[in-house]
Formats: sequence, structure tokens, C-alpha cells
Amino acid sequence: MTSDGGARIRNTINSEDDTFSLIFSIEKLIVSSSASGPFLQRIAALTEKISYLSYQDPVFQVPAGNTISEIEIANAGMLRSLVAGTNRHLTRLYVENCLLDRVPPTLSNMVMLEELILIQCALTALRLDVLVNNRQLNTIDLTRNQIRQLFPVTKPPKEMLAVTFLSLAANQLERLDMSMFACMPVLERFDVRGNRIVRFEATAPVTYGELRRLLVAFNKITQFDTRNLTLPALSSLYIDDNALTELPAHWGSLSSLSYLGFDRNDLKHIDISLFGRFQTLTGIFISESKVESIRLSTPITMPLLDILLFDGNQIVSVNFTGANFPSMNLISLLNNRLTTVPPLFQRFNSTRLSLDGNPIRCSSMTALRSKITEGRLYVSTASTQDQCPTTSSIVLDQNLRACCDA
Repeated sequence: MTSDGGARIRNTINSEDDTFSLIFSIEKLIVSSSASGPFLQRIAALTEKISYLSYQDPVFQVPAGNTISEIEIANAGMLRSLVAGTNRHLTRLYVENCLLDRVPPTLSNMVMLEELILIQCALTALRLDVLVNNRQLNTIDLTRNQIRQLFPVTKPPKEMLAVTFLSLAANQLERLDMSMFACMPVLERFDVRGNRIVRFEATAPVTYGELRRLLVAFNKITQFDTRNLTLPALSSLYIDDNALTELPAHWGSLSSLSYLGFDRNDLKHIDISLFGRFQTLTGIFISESKVESIRLSTPITMPLLDILLFDGNQIVSVNFTGANFPSMNLISLLNNRLTTVPPLFQRFNSTRLSLDGNPIRCSSMTALRSKITEGRLYVSTASTQDQCPTTSSIVLDQNLRACCDA
């Protein structure tokens, strides 16, 4: 661009059929000063979108009045500062692998910005005040930074933010207060996976009427308290890969919740009665979580519950006395330590029970041959005893045996 580069690009554009969108890839760009600032003004006459696959300067400037609508900057290992003048055209700003340690203070100058994506940079804190003047902003992705602190807005904005997607995944947060995001009432997806969160709560009542996905897996959560949260649109919640030792006891309003999961926590004893408040629940998943027993402390009715998965635990006892689950279809207890078949068929007339991988005694299985052949009781089967992983087996028919322990 120091000689006739601009003219060559312009001539190439003019020589092409303008009925098609053109994409130009420039392998090496030589400019007199910076590949932003004045250069961005010149190139704006030729394109609406620009991507830098490798940006080498410490500063990126978006001049006032620039007309480019999308800017992508990748592999910007030297970039420490991004400065924008007043701009009514830019709708998407993407920066990846940089040294920015804060959201650009001049963000509010980009008044039409809809997507802000700063991935794998050096942010250590997020001040929500810096976002409140961007009325069009609907997507904020700050994944894989080093954010340890969140600072709430100092004064409630006159207009609430239009943000529908917020990702703080793969940062260093240790505590999360959901009331802090009350300025984003139309959030639809909130992702904080892969942080160091120990405590998840809302210290003040707040409603997120559109929130459909709350992603909290891969943290260190020991306390999960949503008593101040109202989430009428949330249909599934998976608190997988955390450090819960007890099921959460304090829940807010989740009137549409269908699926609830706690895989890979440190739970030992499960009281199903704690789920009785969720009358819309259809599935509960607590696998690989060190569970030893399942019971009900009080009778409950859950009209829609149709699947319970407790695979890969250490369960030795199951007691569903007091459970009224008229829609129950599958109870899976794969790879546990049960030695007898739990008496669940009498309580749940049409349920299927999966017990493969348990040391079930043959004496417990013998009276249930018909359940196995009907496909309602799943256990290990084989053609011969030699093929069984257990010490013994019972005959189902001339070609099939159910594997069990003597």
C-alpha cells in the first residue's frame, strides 16, 4: 500500500462481475505506518468487512466516521490498545489472542456495535459500566481471558442492555452473583463454564425472563443457591463437573425446568424428595458422582418424570418408597454395586430398569427372567457362561443366559 497497492485492488474489483461478493486475501501488507487508522479509512472505500489474520502493531485505531461494518483481528500478540472514534457503522468487532487488559474504554463511541468478541486476551476484570452506553450490543464473548473480578454498574442505566448472549467461559472467576447482571434482563444464554467458581448465587431478587441456557459446568461449585432467581424460560440445567457434596436446597422459580443434571460431583446420598418442587421435570441425571444410596425422605408426585440416570456411581441401596412417578419410563443404574434387583417393577408398572455392570446375585435375578426377556430389565447377557463377565449365570432360553454372581 506504499505504492500502487490501493490502485491494484480497486482495478481488480472493477474488473470483476459485481453480481458476486468478492473476497480478497492479502498475504503480506506493507504500509507506511499502521495497518489501522488512516489505512482503515482508505480501505473502507473498497470493502465493508476486513479481517487481519496476523496483526503486528501494539495499537489499533478505528477513526471517527469509518464505514467498515465488521472488523476481525487475530493473532495480535502485540496489541495492547484499541481506540475508536465516533462510529455509526461498525456492528461486529472480533479480537483474538491479544494483550488487551480491559474492554476498550472508547467502546461507547461504536454506537451501532452488536457483537463484541475479545477471546484469549489479557482481561483481568470486567466493569459493566463500560457496556451500558452500547444500546445495540446483543453479543458479548470474553472467553479465555484472565478475568477474576466483575464490577457491577455504579448506577442503573436509563435503558436496560439488549444483550442476549454473554460468555465469560474459561476465565478465573471464583464467585458469581447473578444479580450483578440485572441490567441485562433479556439474556438468553449465559456461559461461565471452566472458571474457578465456588459459590453461585443471586444476592438480590432478579428475573431473567428469556434465559434458556445457563452453562456452569467445569467449575468448583460447592454452594449453588438460586432462591432469588426467577428463570421462567430455563428448560435444562446441568451443574456437571463441579464439587457439590449435597444437592442444592435453595431454589428459585424455574417453572419450565425439564432436565436437571449433576454428573461428576461429590454427592454420596440422594434424596429424590428434593426434586418434588419441579413439577415440569422429565429427566434427572446424576452419573459418576460417588453416590452410595438413593431414597425419598417424604412422598412426592412428579407427573412428567420419565427418566432417572445414576450410572457409574457406588450405589448399594435404592429405596423409592413414597415415589409417585406415573410417567416413569427408564431408571438406569449401570455400573454400580447393587447385589439385588431393586423392587421397582411393582411401583412403576411400565418402567424399564437397567442394571448392567452390577454384581447382582443370581438368586435375585431368577424370579425376573420374564422381565429380562421382555426387555424391561437390562443385564449382561451371553450365549455361554464363558462369555459372561460374572461368576455365574441363569438360563433364559437355549441360546441365551443372563450373567450374574453366585
